[in-house]
Amino acid sequence: MHSNATKAQPNLPQYDAQKIHFGFTLASNIGRMQLETRPDFMSSDSLRNVGITNFPGIGLGAITNFRLGKCWDIRLMAPVISFVQRNIVYDFDNSQKIVKVESAYCDASLLIKYKSERRKNTRAYVVVGPRFSYDFGSTKDRTRGYQNPVVSLNPITFGWEAGVGMDIYFEYFKFSPEIKTCQTFGSALYRDIYPYTQAIESIYPQLIQISLHFE
Repeated sequence: MHSNATKAQPNLPQYDAQKIHFGFTLASNIGRMQLETRPDFMSSDSLRNVGITNFPGIGLGAITNFRLGKCWDIRLMAPVISFVQRNIVYDFDNSQKIVKVESAYCDASLLIKYKSERRKNTRAYVVVGPRFSYDFGSTKDRTRGYQNPVVSLNPITFGWEAGVGMDIYFEYFKFSPEIKTCQTFGSALYRDIYPYTQAIESIYPQLIQISLHFE
């Protein structure tokens, strides 16, 4: 009887009573961009279409979690380093040009986390909050020209993120798979005088991120 009762005990029963705890996250992502073209430019040049090709990326970061109450936490996700690539594809009358937009983001997010009731060793949650990003890979200062096309994003952007996840309690740690979307406030396009940038009205970077948290 004692043996069965011991086996029935949940893992880390006092874990959520901690005021603060730490962890790290491993992430994969798909970098996207919502792109709007300038109709006047598209109608007066040989350019016929501008499209986006997305690629998978990776990320690694730190977690600091502050307990607010039974079901509420504040989570500081910082720093989180993410490597992202998107290609802008320009279709002309008789040719095509691809411009790579590569980013190495250092992100900081302050999230509100709402948790469901714990069921044995699992509980679901949602997160939402603001996000700050600095792009160490920004090409804003790179030399560019008609024969050397460069499309750059501003290195500093602000946005928001929201996601859902599941806390799974093991004997010695908590594991949390999570999926979230990250959106940018305002256009991040760095404008120059060359046609590859002038054809674009605005660019809004987006990220779909699947994370594995260990705390």
